[in-house]
Formats: sequence, structure tokens, C-alpha cells
Amino acid sequence: MAEERALPIRRQRQAGTFLTYVQWRMDTFDERPLCAVDSLVFAWLAYTHLDAAQGAACQLEGIALHELLRAESFESMFGSSWDPEGSRDLLFSVCASPRFRDVRLAAFRFTTSRDSEEQFAAMTFYLPDGSSYIAFRGTDSTIVGWKEDFNMTFLNPVPAQEEARAYLDAVASAVPGPLYVGGHSKGGNLAVYAAAMCAPEHHARIVRVFSHDGPGFHREFCASSAYRRVLPCMVKTVPKSTMIGAVLSESPDCRPLIVESGGFSLFQHNPFLWEVDVDACAFVQADGFTASSRFFNATLDAWMDKYTLAERERFVDTLFDVIGVTGATRFSDIMADRKRTIPLMLDTVEGLDPELQQFVKDVIRSFAKTATVDKAAGAAGDLLDTIKSARPSMKLPTPQIGDRH
Repeated sequence: MAEERALPIRRQRQAGTFLTYVQWRMDTFDERPLCAVDSLVFAWLAYTHLDAAQGAACQLEGIALHELLRAESFESMFGSSWDPEGSRDLLFSVCASPRFRDVRLAAFRFTTSRDSEEQFAAMTFYLPDGSSYIAFRGTDSTIVGWKEDFNMTFLNPVPAQEEARAYLDAVASAVPGPLYVGGHSKGGNLAVYAAAMCAPEHHARIVRVFSHDGPGFHREFCASSAYRRVLPCMVKTVPKSTMIGAVLSESPDCRPLIVESGGFSLFQHNPFLWEVDVDACAFVQADGFTASSRFFNATLDAWMDKYTLAERERFVDTLFDVIGVTGATRFSDIMADRKRTIPLMLDTVEGLDPELQQFVKDVIRSFAKTATVDKAAGAAGDLLDTIKSARPSMKLPTPQIGDRH
């Protein structure tokens, strides 16, 4: 009888998420060293917005994780997250877990600048085994966050990358022991860049560098000795419908782990949809990328090969000016109101010069196709019909190129 009850529980545990991993795995870091799933936990905790009540988190001594459990702060802490409810559940779970509850959060840094289009945040986690995990915050679900990722197609380095390098150097100089470095989305890119460009005396202490669905780099950087040096300890994980992880390139020697994931298209950027084999303490590997991911990757590669860095900057700024006419703050807002927003964007494009016009239309259609190719045919047809039927009579003022919103 006991054996019959155990089987369904085991099957359930094998098909979990990184949240259920935290809830079910009770072994400590002394008993089992940090793995890629642990890395995603810390990378996601880095999205937590701290307020003045957690001011001690900015110091090297840091705070215990349970000091973040302030219900009156939850809305501000998780409001811009891809998954606010899941983020809150994860915080409760790490505070209860014998694996995570003795971890301390320290050296929190945050910078944001509209002028330089920089959004940077980092924090360091002290593990009970004497090692430290340096976590860089990534892109949230806002359009502004995505703009930062697209800026990487023409800027090298972006301001956040240089700040990430300086942060790693400062923490590594102040704390002893082995170092893990990682992040999700843009945070993964910052982690790789910081580990590659940090002071030489810190290189030997870096055990692993994790990029969870992070953008890649310009080809020149991928060919550099600094990047090649970090490759042996680099771990990149991407969901099977990755979009953000397809931006820019990695070395052919960097073979990402393609993770089985629920949801569709760009929503797979949310790691609460990534599948984890809790018993094996590992991500569930997918057979390969989905059709939507391959389509987006091919479209982006073709664009990158065609244009210079200056042209890319002009196009990216124009694209996000066009997106700005919707008044949306998140891409999900655009999709939820697509019968209004997509015609608005396409009609705004009509005032641009022909080359910019074609580029923005191609990208909008690419987003639409990518966002629907993995969904049921009915929903896909509805969105594509909306695009095809957009009426050119709905003229709007042409956006000012380079005017940031």
C-alpha cells in the first residue's frame, strides 16, 4: 500500500519547477554543491526590489533572507516581475528551506538612468559553505527593459556591463572564498561580461558563470581572449522558445542547455515555466528549439548581418518609438489589446522613410508570428488577421527619432 502511494508522488516531483525544487530539496550546500537550478533561484531573487527598510542589505555584512518577509512591501518588491505571485512564493520557500534559509544577502547596488538608458542592479549571496553567488538583475517584463537588451545590438559595452565588471571586482576584493556569478536575461549577459573582464587576480576563484536566457555578444567580443577564458566555466540555459537568449551570438564552443518549458514564445522567458527534474536536481532538457525560436533567430541574424552599428541604433530607436505610441508599458499589454495596438503601430510606420518602414513592419510581424506560432491555430489566425486588416487611414503623427519615452 505504501509503495502504491509513493509512485504518484515520485512522478509529480520529477516534473517540477525551480520553485518546487526549493520546496522539496532539503539537502544543504555542505552536502551538495551549487547547481544550475540553484543559480536560477539566486538569479531570480536578484529581481527583488529592496526599500529603505532593508538598507543593511547594501552593506558587506548583509541581512538574512527572512528579513525580506515584509508583507507591506510585497507589491513594491515584486510588482515589475514577470511573475509577482511566483516571486513571492519563491521568497517564502527559500526562507523555509534548510538549503537556503541560512544564506545572507549583501552588497546590494542599484542604478537607473534614463539619459544613458541604463538599468543595473546586483546583489551578493553568502552561502553557508563559504562560497558567494554574485547575482545580476536582468530585464523585467517592461518595454523599457527590452529596450536595454536591444541596445546591446549596437553598443559594446553598454553602461550596465561596465558597472557589472566594477561590481564583481569590488565584491571579489572584499569577500573570501569561491565565487559563482550569474543572472537571468540581461543579468546573464552582465555575469558573463563581468567574469570575462574582471581583474586577473579574481579569475581563479570563479567556479561557474551562469547565463539563464541571457543575450549574447558582438562577434568581436566572442573572439576575444577574455571571453574565451571564461568559456570553460560558463553554463548557458535557454527555454526551447527562447527569444532574448537568441539576441546576438555566442561562440560555437558555447552549447546552451535547451530547457523544456511550458507557455509559448516570449512568455517562456519566465523561468517559472521551465521544467526541472527535482530528483536529479537538473533542468529537463528539450529535444531542440521550437519553430518560433528558430524563426526569430533567423530574422534577427539576417538583420544583424545587413546593417552597420549606427544603422542598428537608428532602427532600434525608431522601433521603440513606434511601440511607444501604444501607451503600453509591457509587451503583454500590446498583445492583450492587439486589435487596437497593432494597427496603431503599423499606421505610425507609414510616416517613416521606406527602409525604416520595412524594418519596423518586419519586426512587428516577426513579434506577432513568433508570439502565435506555438499557440492554437485559432488564436494565431486572429492576430495575423488583425495585422493584415490594419487600415492606413488611421494616420498618427510621426514619432521623433531618438526621443526617449
